[in-house]
Amino acid sequence: MIGKKVEDKGVATLYDVYEVLKERKKSSKPFTYEQQLAFDYVEKFRPQKKSQLEKLQKELEELGLSKYAVAKLIEVMPKNAPMAKAILMKENGINEEKVSKVVAILNGKGS
Repeated sequence: MIGKKVEDKGVATLYDVYEVLKERKKSSKPFTYEQQLAFDYVEKFRPQKKSQLEKLQKELEELGLSKYAVAKLIEVMPKNAPMAKAILMKENGINEEKVSKVVAILNGKGS
């Protein structure tokens, strides 16, 4: 078993995971295979700057999206409405206008 105890059941963005793994990498204990795979993945796909991530989170949360949906949208960064709509299927109150706003924000054309 990889994890021994669940400490928190919150939503973590790729940047959050990167920060945690970066701190653990500094310790003298080497990464396990799974930790190294996770680190390589988040290093490749995380937003490059924390300020970029925080701006996207703020703008998406202002649309009334859940923290889970915001994290998934930032992780996937859908380029079009059908992809964004697939991620937002479980969200309440999602309409075409809101999906268009989400895509505009993620493509850098938001507020």
